[in-house]
Amino acid sequence: MTPKISVIHEPMLEFAKGGTSRDIRRGILKWGPIDAGTNRTKSEIRLGLVGTPKTIASFMEWFEECRTGVVASDLLNENLNPPFPGLSLDVGLRCEFLTDRTWTEEISESEIRKALDGSGRVISTAEAFHDRIKSLHELSASKPDVVICLPPENVRRQLKPSLGGDDDEDWEDFDEQKGPDFHDYLKGLCLETGSVFQLIWPRTYTKGTKGVQDMATCAWNLFTALFYKSGGVPWKLQRAPGSLSTCYIGIAFSKREGTGFSHSSLTQIFNDRGEGTILRGGLASRSDDDHEVHLAEKDAFLLLEDAIKNYAGANRGSIPQRVVLHKTSSFDLAEKKGFNDACDAAGIRFLDLLAVNASPLRLFRSGTYPPLRGTHAIFDDANSILYTRGSIPFYRKYPGPYVPKSLHIRYYQTDRPQEDLAAEILALTKLNWNRTQFDSFDPITIGGSKRIGDIYRWCLNAPTRPISYSFFM
Repeated sequence: MTPKISVIHEPMLEFAKGGTSRDIRRGILKWGPIDAGTNRTKSEIRLGLVGTPKTIASFMEWFEECRTGVVASDLLNENLNPPFPGLSLDVGLRCEFLTDRTWTEEISESEIRKALDGSGRVISTAEAFHDRIKSLHELSASKPDVVICLPPENVRRQLKPSLGGDDDEDWEDFDEQKGPDFHDYLKGLCLETGSVFQLIWPRTYTKGTKGVQDMATCAWNLFTALFYKSGGVPWKLQRAPGSLSTCYIGIAFSKREGTGFSHSSLTQIFNDRGEGTILRGGLASRSDDDHEVHLAEKDAFLLLEDAIKNYAGANRGSIPQRVVLHKTSSFDLAEKKGFNDACDAAGIRFLDLLAVNASPLRLFRSGTYPPLRGTHAIFDDANSILYTRGSIPFYRKYPGPYVPKSLHIRYYQTDRPQEDLAAEILALTKLNWNRTQFDSFDPITIGGSKRIGDIYRWCLNAPTRPISYSFFM
């Protein structure tokens, strides 16, 4: 069968005063973050610092350069590498980023060497940094909104942490003999104590480091992430007039330590503002029929019921008119019944069930560049592939180092055309608050759920209450 191929236009985003743009950074520069000029505006963010005296001093030097603005690294292509406007109330994020000596905790090189000595060095080192992050969040008076964690380079070299990213392997390919990742284990510890932090390696703020984005791009990504973590909303998806209010949910599965072959289900709820809350569901198991992981009918019902209630709680009691559920495995009959029953009980009319995974299939385009981002190939009523990474005319290039992969979308229950559902997935790739270029691979529903699973894997005493997505970034 010859696939039906089309290119989805780059989704629009909304910023302050109703301003719109396809490009995140151009939209922030021109309009400001979505809440600018309203009672919800975020005008200042207090930053705590945890690191060695050397890493803190080096970061602060870089921070001061960012405060006054960073010139573009490529004047011939400012769409791809625009300048960073600085950190003040009248440009960019329209927000001040503040530091203070009372929000600083130093850790000595000797303490780090001691923590790194031994078989449990990941845990020991993470606990050493967590103690100091926790102490800043426990200040009785004014306390930081976000703590920046600044380990020295020898920690990165010896622990060899995964630096994360949208190409992380699914849990099925995870090496069970691999020990805890420093970043994920530290996130798990901070999750238990309600501490928000941002891990930054020296390569980010050290000039001339190979394999790192230019300084302006690093600044855009870092300060936008800090803005979101502190409670700000930089942008939101543009909704067409009269469109249905929609709750976007992502479910992934992760192996938990000490639970054998059971898998805890995780879900995210996102509205058009990109505000996400994390819920944990029941245990899932691998099916002997299709060898994929599934929820029992009752657990599927309870999970979606809780998600709908949580969405209503965040939206003044209003339930969504529509639910879109993305999952990393297929939907069996029990899951479909459980999810549909939950929607029926809540009075929700529309439910779309899609499985989203990386695909081994590649398309070839005439010329030397990969297919355009947004290229969508429909093979039949149940299968299509979508390029969420690819060549971008706005950037006049493909902004990635490797041949881009495609996403395989499997349609199990849908009310809307495949083109519309794929366009929604493309738009949801732009709700990754760690990136201001549009080059995220997974939609936030799936990419975020995978990262959450990685963190929950090492968080044995995770809170059972709904948690803001900002804790997991």
